[in-house]
Parts: sequence; C-alpha cells; structure tokens
Amino acid sequence: MRHLDKINITLALLLSFLIGSLFGLSVELGWGLPLGTSLTLVIATLGFGVTLYQSHSTRRHNRLLVRPHLILSLPFSSIEIDGFYSFSVKVKNSGLGPALIEKFSISIGKDGDIPSGSLLETIQKHAREQFNAKGNTRCGSNYLREGNAIDKGEEKTILEINFRKEKIIFSEARELAKLYSSTIAIKIHYHCHYGNKFKLNKLASQNKNLKPDLTDIT
Repeated sequence: MRHLDKINITLALLLSFLIGSLFGLSVELGWGLPLGTSLTLVIATLGFGVTLYQSHSTRRHNRLLVRPHLILSLPFSSIEIDGFYSFSVKVKNSGLGPALIEKFSISIGKDGDIPSGSLLETIQKHAREQFNAKGNTRCGSNYLREGNAIDKGEEKTILEINFRKEKIIFSEARELAKLYSSTIAIKIHYHCHYGNKFKLNKLASQNKNLKPDLTDIT
C-alpha cells in the first residue's frame, strides 16, 4: 500500500510539473493560446498521466497473478499394503504461477552439498545406516536443475525412502524419520516469468523440532 501511495504522489507531482511548465512556457514565450486550446493540452497531459498509471497498475497486477511460492513438506507414513514405512521430502508450488528454478542445493548431515549424480546413492546409503534397513529399501530422488519449472499446484518429490516394517514399530520408525529430517538442508532459488526472484531456504537446524508428518514447514 505504501508503494502505491509513493507512485500516486510521484504521478501527481509529475502532472503538476507538466501542467505548470505548459502554462509557464505559454506565458514566457507569448504563445497566447486560446482557452480551449489550453484546456485541450491540459486534458491531454492528464490523459497521458492516467495512461502511465494504468500501465503500471496492469503490469503490477499481472506480476501478482504469476507469483510463485514454493513450500517444503516432510511427510511420513506407514504403507500398510506393501509393508513399508515411507519418508519423503517434497516441494510444492502453492503460488499463482510457475516457479522457474535458478539454483538448487541439498545437504544431508555430514555429506555437505550433494551433487546431482550422487543424490540417489547417498540416500540409499542413509537408508541402510540410519533407518536400519538391510537391503529391503526402495529409494528415489529428483534433483532440481536450472531451467526446470514447477507449475502452479504441482508437487515434486525431492527424495523418498521406503523401508521395511520388519522388527520396528511405527513410533520408532517415526522418530528415525524425524531425526533424519533434522539433518536435511535445502536451498532453492527461483523466479517468475517477469524475472522477480525468490528463495526457499531451509537449514538443517531449522528442522530439528519438526515432526516428519507435517505437510508444510515454511
């Protein structure tokens, strides 16, 4: 609202300057313009100002219509049919327009920033070491790359770990997922079609008190 007030004041000052300059030049140069002509010039100047304001308002409105907003979720569930527990990290665009990815990075625990080619291998190692899964795992990963787009309402799974329920009760599995989620740090830089830049930044320390079945950690 303050931004709009500043624009309104600027346009009002600009119009006042143009009208004042017009009359000043008319008097100084001795144009002696008829009243009707002077009024026509004033109306034209006002029309020009209104056009500028409408153009700015339309552009600003269009920017809001395509503004993306990415959020993270770390759901945990028990898949009864397949006999697996499932932990995943997902990113969803809850905004009004597509999010165009500029930069993506993920680090988990002591591994630091994980390159795209090593993400799946790293997750598989963590499944064995931190979820007490000995070979009975189903893992998946999706590394966001520059130029990728996440459409309005679209959700992408960044990583997923499914591990067997054998010899582990639900509460224990949930605590393992909660502990693992606290070690994950993700940074996503993205922009809208108009070039406005945004950033999603979740540090590992920010996740320590989160429950893995939360749907939104922003």
